[in-house]
Amino acid sequence: MAAAARAATPACGVRSADRIVPLVELYTSEGCSSCPPADRWLSARVADGADGANWLAFHVDYWDALGWRDRFASPRHTQRQRARVAAAGGSTVYTPQVMIGPRVQVTWRAAPMLRRALEAAGGPARAGLALRLLRAQGGDVLRLGAAPVAGAPAAEVWLARSVDGRTSPVRAGENAGATLHHDRVVVDLWGPWRLDGAPVVRTLALPAGAEGDFTAFVQADDGRVLQSLRLAGAACR
Repeated sequence: MAAAARAATPACGVRSADRIVPLVELYTSEGCSSCPPADRWLSARVADGADGANWLAFHVDYWDALGWRDRFASPRHTQRQRARVAAAGGSTVYTPQVMIGPRVQVTWRAAPMLRRALEAAGGPARAGLALRLLRAQGGDVLRLGAAPVAGAPAAEVWLARSVDGRTSPVRAGENAGATLHHDRVVVDLWGPWRLDGAPVVRTLALPAGAEGDFTAFVQADDGRVLQSLRLAGAACR
């Protein structure tokens, strides 16, 4: 019965184009008093939609010991932040920290600097991506495909599930008494899968009606994003 339901349910998919869609990574925490302005900034940019970029908010866990445990924080996000900084030749991580490709210290408050970083991260695509989501009562299935463009550097493929419109009444720590709003919050992170010549194809089983959006991206060892692609889960009903 579940197989029949799955076969009868239409799939929903997207494919990347021939230009790179930059990926903006925000590293943040509910336990950091300087993070709420960056969270609001990301929400405003996402709502505006004028940047032609994909956005992800990675909540890190190293603020959790200071009185408030961030329900979205993950040690994987902290590990990723440290690895990204190390790949750029640095050693210090902080929040809020904005990264665009190999630039791991983007001055997010300055619109001209953000615009230049996004322009530098663009250009012809160095990889192709495809996402396809199949909704079914017995469980959803997400299919990811990634292929390098000829001459592209070795890279890794990642996939994130993010959610929007989350609020947290903070009762302790540096933001005690505040109600924080979050968008593009990463709640699942899969990968990395090595992309070195041969295509990468993965099929992931998800809970039925899994909420949120799915963002796939291909990232070279030096931090350059060769392509990113977002599938809006709400569009797949």
